[in-house]
Amino acid sequence: MFRGQYGAFERKKRNNNNARQKQYMKAKTILTVAALITAVTLTPNVFAGTQTAAKKTIAPGKSLAAKAAKPGNSTIVSIVLADDGEFDVLQAAVIKAGLVDVLNGKGQYTVFAPTDAAFIQTLDVADEAEAIAAVNSLPEEALIDILLYHVTEGRRISTSVLAAPGYRMLNGDYLSRETLAASGIVSTDISASNGIIHVINSVLLP
Repeated sequence: MFRGQYGAFERKKRNNNNARQKQYMKAKTILTVAALITAVTLTPNVFAGTQTAAKKTIAPGKSLAAKAAKPGNSTIVSIVLADDGEFDVLQAAVIKAGLVDVLNGKGQYTVFAPTDAAFIQTLDVADEAEAIAAVNSLPEEALIDILLYHVTEGRRISTSVLAAPGYRMLNGDYLSRETLAASGIVSTDISASNGIIHVINSVLLP
């Protein structure tokens, strides 16, 4: 009798365990499906947020270069000769070398324009006035050679400049990307009607 009762108890226990196991698996399946539905629902929003953040991060740089790819309203000379105090020494040099007409024409050029501070440092003088005086004292041929070493043909936005190993300048010499980078790039992609200006913090010497 005892054995019969024990056997019945064991069968009931196994049946209860099986029932609990089925309930557990059913609950697990429901939770898994719910989790998948939630993931599918949320994923587009997550990607949308990521794409929006990426656009905010990448857009400014791309936008600046893209704008520079389109001709601006002023010529290179108009920008350089503007009375803003940024290129006073370069102004004097361009006028002294007789390059106003070249940089004011319809041809497309890329100019690496040294700041006033760059001329002061290179010429080892005290201020802009002394730098302009030093520029005006240079032989015209030597000054033309130096200035044309800062100009290359075509509209080269910053991405194009960085992608090239070097550039053939208007004086006939080759300027390497490493030499340009070492000059210290202050600002890029200033769009002119006849080219693009990138501002550098050193005077390039051929």
